[in-house]
Amino acid sequence: MKSRIAAAFAASFVSLTAAQGADLVLVTPPPLVIPDAGFDWSGIYAGLNAGYIGGEAKSVGALTGVTTTVPVSGGLIGGTLGFNAQFDRIVLGLEGDIAWTGATGTTACAANPIYNCEGKLDWLGTFKGRVGFAVDRVLFFGTAGFAVGNTTANVTPAAPAQTNTFTGTMGGWTAGAGIEAFLTDAFSVKAEYSYVSLSGLQAPVGTLSSIQASNLSTSTHIVRLGVNYHF
Repeated sequence: MKSRIAAAFAASFVSLTAAQGADLVLVTPPPLVIPDAGFDWSGIYAGLNAGYIGGEAKSVGALTGVTTTVPVSGGLIGGTLGFNAQFDRIVLGLEGDIAWTGATGTTACAANPIYNCEGKLDWLGTFKGRVGFAVDRVLFFGTAGFAVGNTTANVTPAAPAQTNTFTGTMGGWTAGAGIEAFLTDAFSVKAEYSYVSLSGLQAPVGTLSSIQASNLSTSTHIVRLGVNYHF
């Protein structure tokens, strides 16, 4: 009798457990989805840019140390060629550009104010690295690299025992930042600021001065807009 009761109790327990198990629903959590950067910035691009350049050109006497600082400003227009490689949201790239500039200015020569000293940056080229953060079709970036430019210095009216003019190429560095955005799958526009420092050029005796050589340098700020075509 007792065994029958125990068997009946066990059967009831098994039935109840099975019924409860049938009502149990296992919920599987959805997979974790990490959004990607969206648009792919990788590839080669080329384009045009134009903007404003302003700063100063300096001439320092090699013997006397007398410094003439000429404020220069003007427009610039040029071309760009670059390459991007994207890693998730990080975009790494190399970019080169060359531009004609109309940055020029005149001031009284510090060594002899009866003469005017003129400075001009004829052209400017840069080769720099880019590091950016992509938000789909928008890229925020910073740049740094090398710069080279050609400068012309003049003294007016003509002073005796010198040519009163000198032109040459100097090197230096550049750094900046900007933003770029795709308008279509192939064309993007950008706005960029950069600082450029050039030095290491010496005008020999008999060019800008009849008694000493002159050490030339320039430092400029550039704001420009550009359009790029991505291949």
